[in-house]
Amino acid sequence: MSSAIQTTTRRDVLGTSALRPDGAAKVQGRFEFSSDLHAENMLWGATLRSPHPYARILSIDLSMAYKVTGVEAIITAEDVPGKKTYGLISSDQPVFAQDFVRYVGEPIAAVAADHPETCRRALAAIKVEYEILSPLTDADLAIQPNTPPIHPDGNVIRRQQIITGDQNLQGEIIVEGTYEIGMQDQAFLGLEAALALPDSGGKGIEMFVATQWLHEDQKQIAACLDLPSEKVRLTLGGVGGAFGAREDISLQVHCALLALRTSRPIKMQYGREESFYGHVHRHPAKIFIRHHAKQDGEIQRIEATSF
Repeated sequence: MSSAIQTTTRRDVLGTSALRPDGAAKVQGRFEFSSDLHAENMLWGATLRSPHPYARILSIDLSMAYKVTGVEAIITAEDVPGKKTYGLISSDQPVFAQDFVRYVGEPIAAVAADHPETCRRALAAIKVEYEILSPLTDADLAIQPNTPPIHPDGNVIRRQQIITGDQNLQGEIIVEGTYEIGMQDQAFLGLEAALALPDSGGKGIEMFVATQWLHEDQKQIAACLDLPSEKVRLTLGGVGGAFGAREDISLQVHCALLALRTSRPIKMQYGREESFYGHVHRHPAKIFIRHHAKQDGEIQRIEATSF
């Protein structure tokens, strides 16, 4: 029996050669994903996350966590040397929550230790005192002018109005409705993982990370680390799916900060539950649409509002 593996390329289907460069390695189990990376003298990193959707942070006590054998460093918002927030469209995502938490899973602190289990014990030993507040979960209510803002710059990130065509047109048939789209998780198989290697003296860092936009990550990471962009060198790690969930930062800044604090390589990776909390999702929406059409079904005008 032959042990050869037969591969099918797009040449067989479309007449052109388009074999994925990582295809053979993946089907043979030889492909190295970001979670497979390792470095000598490496520590593990993990993130403490909020259990509350909305609360005021009254105090953070790290003293018992530092007593856990194997813990090398713990960092919070006070330890971010540069910009305290990041984001693609709007830089409004805190590296670590400060004063308030605004969603379940928001990062509070990060730990570096000699083993993932040590990290888990250290996170459990961090004592955070909260004043639990009522979350704002209704988008209709959030956009009302008298609703108190939950974000420093208000509840509305952007308004965009598009008007074109005859606004007085009335169709022979009018169909309208309000439609709700739930939040969706991309649920890729290769979960978030990164390895950060600090330069001598903490003057730069090299990272291997599964991402979609290395150059966008670089700009945001450098700003948070208060380093020139050329001192933050990123290499694309093995990616196991993305679908939009890797466009935004997840664990990159936490991993880099821990590496610079400890002067040792840091590896971070999420399990499935933390991945649900730790990356962006397809946004939920409520959409009102009124369609104007002719008798034969040809659409003539659309009125729509969404948020």
